[in-house]
Amino acid sequence: MTSATPKKQIKRQPTCPHCKKRFRTTSTKAVYCTRTCKDKATAVKKRIKYVERATDSAFFKQLAFEATRAGTLEIFTGHTAESLAELYTLYAFKLKVNQYGKSSDYELSHICAAQGEDTVGLYHPLNLVVAPKAMNRAHGTQHFGHGLSIARKGLKSRHKVEKGANQKDTVARIIQFIGPDIVAQATKLAGIKPSVRNTTLAWLRDHLDPTEPEHRDWLDSLDTMQTPALKALRAKLEGKEVNGFTIKTRTFTPFEVLSRELERHAQHRSGLIEVREVIHESVREYFKNWTNGILADRSITDAMQYVSPDFMIGAELQGLFDVLHGKDLKDIRPVFEAFAERHSGAVERIPAYAPIVFKAQRPASVVATLQSPVSFAAELDAHLMTPEVIPVLNFTRPTV
Repeated sequence: MTSATPKKQIKRQPTCPHCKKRFRTTSTKAVYCTRTCKDKATAVKKRIKYVERATDSAFFKQLAFEATRAGTLEIFTGHTAESLAELYTLYAFKLKVNQYGKSSDYELSHICAAQGEDTVGLYHPLNLVVAPKAMNRAHGTQHFGHGLSIARKGLKSRHKVEKGANQKDTVARIIQFIGPDIVAQATKLAGIKPSVRNTTLAWLRDHLDPTEPEHRDWLDSLDTMQTPALKALRAKLEGKEVNGFTIKTRTFTPFEVLSRELERHAQHRSGLIEVREVIHESVREYFKNWTNGILADRSITDAMQYVSPDFMIGAELQGLFDVLHGKDLKDIRPVFEAFAERHSGAVERIPAYAPIVFKAQRPASVVATLQSPVSFAAELDAHLMTPEVIPVLNFTRPTV
């Protein structure tokens, strides 16, 4: 009986797609030379995916606009993945307080101006404040202190952004300037996604058939169609009913917006903690006599939306705007002292709710005391004889 001849193992010599080196293997499926190369290649693919998301997002298109306005990519100097993710959160907050396009009452205001005479303010969370548009425009290029900036004379020509530069090219340059790895990490951290318009356009171009006359007409007009119309067209092609979905919005007061920004900046600037505590105490005092649980199950910041529109007004709001933009607290301390006094316990509050109970009470007894033993009738007769003297019936009420 003869023994079976073992099958000869065939060795392959493929090239690792990551490190580009050839390696020997007997596996028919091996693609990478080592597990390390495979993991690194996977990480690269993920990074590319996240960078593509950022590239097609409305957020990075906004960054391209800001770079064009400032004339340089260097306004993004010093960003980390965390700071870029925070910048996206700030951008989203601005959209929210503007009711996602229904209004344009708030802007991202620079602490150190982007168009300063000797400096260029960075587009960074520590140099930006979501603030009322009117206040931002009136503030102009003033700089009280704090914020982040770079010297204008030190700007590098290779990072210059010309007016009218192609937006897509500018976005690509921004990603290279900040760093693809940082952009990918920030995209993952903040959940940055392609804009609805871009994703819808891409889907329609993939699914519309140019050989059909109706589809050809749609393809020709895609770039001029508004986003709701694009979404409706996609729903039609998918055989779905177009729902009248709307985003729920509410109106934010300038006080609430600036106070939320105060909470954020106070984490990095200890000088703002005193102002924050004054506002917190005033909010607590405002709700002191309320029993509906506004402060019981909400933070002070969330409760601020329930205060009256005149809770902080005029010079008080301007003082809060100025201190956020770096003004020294000692210069506007009287404003906040007046604000605290206005909301002290002496101010009348809405009384706590209590059921009304009616109780029958006896009328208070009245004791009359005559000034003289003469009867009132006799005194009246005397008055007729001497009109300058007026008889008085004196009442003495018991002390309660």
